[in-house]
Amino acid sequence: MGKKKHYNYFKGYSECTDCAIWAAKALDKVISVYSLENAQASMNEIHGIEHESDNVKHNMIENLAAEFLPPIERHDISSLMNELDNVVDGIDEVMMILCMYHVEKNREDVPDFTKLLIRCCEGLSELVHEFENFKKSKSIKEKIIKVNSLEAEGDALYFQAISTLFDGEKDPVQIMIWKEIYNRFEECFDACENAADMIEDIILSNS
Repeated sequence: MGKKKHYNYFKGYSECTDCAIWAAKALDKVISVYSLENAQASMNEIHGIEHESDNVKHNMIENLAAEFLPPIERHDISSLMNELDNVVDGIDEVMMILCMYHVEKNREDVPDFTKLLIRCCEGLSELVHEFENFKKSKSIKEKIIKVNSLEAEGDALYFQAISTLFDGEKDPVQIMIWKEIYNRFEECFDACENAADMIEDIILSNS
């Protein structure tokens, strides 16, 4: 009987960040030529990507439960996967809010959020692809810093957007809706940074 092949957790992480990039680009496509009809037509696509990310996570957890000796601590494996999945969940939630609240008109600064979100997801993907070789890598610290820097850009963008919203919008319903949308974007940026920080902690504890 052949030796059982171990599940590649690092490949699972990469598949999840691939889903995040895919979802971020799909959202950006909707936002760049926004209409409610386009958003509603694309909602199932992004939700399908979120479902694919969930499948990757569930497959990883199933394998982890049967794994005798995983490459890093079980808690670290599951916690990092959850944080990566949170990025995809957040993107799906942005689209759901646009459709659920029947948002008819986009705001000028929203494309800045989707463009930055793509960069964050791509930076996180680069980091995750390097993670498997963390014991020998000479660039992983730089990739962690890059994700942190992109999240800081997200903080500045969020601050400006909320300030502009409260300064210029008079309709309290629109303020409520857009504050929630901006909050979801901020949570996506935070999830990217949280995943990067978690990878850094895992490296320190396994060095």
